[in-house]
Parts: sequence; structure tokens; C-alpha cells
Amino acid sequence: MRIQGEQRYVLFAGMAGFLLGICSANLWMKQYVLDIGILNQYFLEQYNKADIVYESYLWYLVKSRGAPLMILLAAAGTRYRKVAVMLATVWLGFCFGMVICTAIVKLGFKGIVLIITALAPQGIFYAMAGILLFRYMLEYPMVRWDTGRSIQFGLLLIMGIITECYVNPVIVSLFLKTL
Repeated sequence: MRIQGEQRYVLFAGMAGFLLGICSANLWMKQYVLDIGILNQYFLEQYNKADIVYESYLWYLVKSRGAPLMILLAAAGTRYRKVAVMLATVWLGFCFGMVICTAIVKLGFKGIVLIITALAPQGIFYAMAGILLFRYMLEYPMVRWDTGRSIQFGLLLIMGIITECYVNPVIVSLFLKTL
């Protein structure tokens, strides 16, 4: 019963962050969202024409995904693990709300499809790894981290990084050709 309540708080934290991101994009940062060039037609065309150096991109992904992961793993070993889960969930919700609003303002419905396309398929692996880590952080000390969880977590992260590096650019490029 107690675990379900904590999971509910995580869901509320994510929704609060998402709503805060939407409000920020629409109220306080509206001009910034309109001026940002990341989802304008020129940027999307340049992305579609870019040649990706996969080895460099792979190491970039390892570094950029590894830094927040190391912070979360360090927090998992402290008594502030539940606070870290809530802060991470609020931050992820906030970022997603901002990105969705920017995509809708710039591209309309196609923007939503672009964001979903940009998150596939690696988002599934990252979400599963995040759920595995967050459940441990929320349910500790009733649940212990063991070798099986480590292997599962590592494989999910590796699959996420590999699909983000090698599969996602192809999917996004195919979608951008339809715009």
C-alpha cells in the first residue's frame, strides 16, 4: 500500500513538471519559444542533410546520458534517494512540457509526431531503465539491488544508446522527408 502511494507521488510530480513546462512555454517564455531555431524549417532541413559520424555520436551519447545517470546512481546510495526521484521526475516532466509546446507552436500536429518519432525507439529502453532504477530508489530497503538488476539495467541502457545512435537518426530522417 505504501509503495503505491509513493508511485502516485512520482506520477503527480511528473505531471506537475509537465504542466509547469507548458505554463513556462506559454506564459513566461513565449518569445523565447518563438525565437528558438531548433524546430524551424531550416534546422530540420540541415538535420536531414547532415552526415552522422557514428563513432563520435556514440561517445557523445555515452557522455551525455552517463552524467545524469551517475548523479542518480550516486543519489541512490544516499538517504535522499526519494527526493532525487521526485526532482528528476519534475525535471523530466518540465522538459517534456517545454519541448511539446515548442513543437506544437512551430509545427502543429506534425511537431507532436516529430517528438514521438525522435523519442523512438530509444525512449522505451531509457524509460524501462529509469523505472527499474526509480522503483529501487523508492522501495529501498524492501528491495535490494542485485546482480540481476544490474545486468538488466546495463542492457537497457546499452540498448537505448545503441538504438539512439544507429536507429533513431534513420527514423527521424525518414519522417523529416515527409514534412
